[in-house]
Amino acid sequence: MVERSGEEAPVASRRLSSLRLRILFLICLVAVPLSVERIMALFADRQDQIQSLEDDVRDLVRRATLAQLEGLTRARTVLDVVSRQAEDLLEDLNACIPFVTRLADEVAGIQGVFIATPEGDVKCAHAPLAMGVNIADRPFFHDALAAEDMLMTELSFSRVSGLNSVFMLRTERAPGGKPLAVAGIILDLQWLSRIAAGSAVEVGAIVDVVGEGGTVLVRYPTLPEIVEHRFPDHPLTRKIMAAKEGVVTTIGYDGKERIFAFNRFEGLDLRVVVGMDTAKVLTPIDRKIQTTALVHFAALACFLLVSWFAAERIIITPIARLTRSVAAVGRGEADHVKDNDVTEFAPLVRAFNEMARRLSQRNSELRTMNGRLASLARTDGLTGLANRRTFDVQFSQDWVRARGDGAPLTLVMLDVDHFKAFNDARGHLSGDEALRGVARMLSAAATGTSHLVARYGGEEFIVLMSGADLAAGLAFAEDVRRLLSEVAIAHPASPRRRLTASFGVASTIPTLEGSPDTLVAAADAALYEAKRSGRDRVVAHADLYASGANGTFR
Repeated sequence: MVERSGEEAPVASRRLSSLRLRILFLICLVAVPLSVERIMALFADRQDQIQSLEDDVRDLVRRATLAQLEGLTRARTVLDVVSRQAEDLLEDLNACIPFVTRLADEVAGIQGVFIATPEGDVKCAHAPLAMGVNIADRPFFHDALAAEDMLMTELSFSRVSGLNSVFMLRTERAPGGKPLAVAGIILDLQWLSRIAAGSAVEVGAIVDVVGEGGTVLVRYPTLPEIVEHRFPDHPLTRKIMAAKEGVVTTIGYDGKERIFAFNRFEGLDLRVVVGMDTAKVLTPIDRKIQTTALVHFAALACFLLVSWFAAERIIITPIARLTRSVAAVGRGEADHVKDNDVTEFAPLVRAFNEMARRLSQRNSELRTMNGRLASLARTDGLTGLANRRTFDVQFSQDWVRARGDGAPLTLVMLDVDHFKAFNDARGHLSGDEALRGVARMLSAAATGTSHLVARYGGEEFIVLMSGADLAAGLAFAEDVRRLLSEVAIAHPASPRRRLTASFGVASTIPTLEGSPDTLVAAADAALYEAKRSGRDRVVAHADLYASGANGTFR
């Protein structure tokens, strides 16, 4: 049972480790969801910030569109007025020139006004340099002649001002559809830019007015590399051209990611785009998320560490003490399991102690039984002497010891004379009792000595005398023969009418080359000689020879 307990110790250790992991898992079940909930709340706050930012840019783009629409509406109104009067004004240039000049000077958002004939000759204009210029070669002029309604051009180079400009053109027609005159308005892009600045300066947004083909007409804050440049394949251009209005998050024309809201002017291929830098809004909340996450995970690590040590002291240590106490009982080092002062362990301790009591009782019974079995294994059942196996073991051990000490080793072998005839005459029960009587005499003779008396087989007995020489062996044999003679157990079939025995004695000093079997053979030979020479006598092995393998016998 001790070995079994030792084998199960690693298993118990693994279970304790598993229990620690389970405790840690239970702690995580409580701590981790709290941290995750906090982090998720921060991400929800971040999403709310993004939604709020999208709402802000939607509101900004509506205000910017309304502000830009005011100027564009005035420009369209002026164009309508001029185009309806274009035929009459061309007939009276003295009235036309002051009229268009006053409009260009007084109406905000207009940089210039002109009227051209169907052949492209500018007859009336706000700028003297524009008078007499022919624009028939300009593509937008032919587009205007073909258009049924107002036409707004892309960014085009002005021959008069030398600047890129945007024109709004309308063709006045006769009832039959024949062109009579073409009226044109030049938009004041600087004015549109000022409106854009007014829409965004307070909130730090950017405002783009984007025309057909991704041409940036107006930009606030102004960037020379963006204003009056075309970006037909830019991601922002593709997204704002795909719908009339909306909100997108993408890279702007300046390469920075922003949230953009856009809106298209009704009737014009123009879009107002307002963008706000997401980093300015989201960086603080992202930093807050990172800081909170670090703080929570650091606190979680500390909590887990403290919980680990607390669980070790509160749970694992009592279990370990209980395990050690149970193992001590299992190894026989203790007779009961100690109380751990843990209420929940009390039934377990009682159960272990009851089991230990029963195991102790069972072990005691087993030890008694094992002792009896060992005794039975070592002794002869009939005589109570040592049996042949016990003799062989002891003889081998004494031989080795005597060889090391240089001490003599003597064997006395005896055989009951005419024992078969005794059994035939008096019966086997009497024979058994006779053998027990011989055994008692041998034991009595060996009392007070270290001699081993054994039943060698049948009616044969043998006495192992360690440290005794041949003379001591002969004296011992004579004592036994005398005692047997004095007892005078009746033997009707024996010539002497009593039970006798023959004795053979051999002695040697064991050597490295010698063999225990040789000494047994010598004693057996002496016994045979005693039988042959008349029985009821003691004979010593009388041959003297030096041995290599046999030793020296006397």
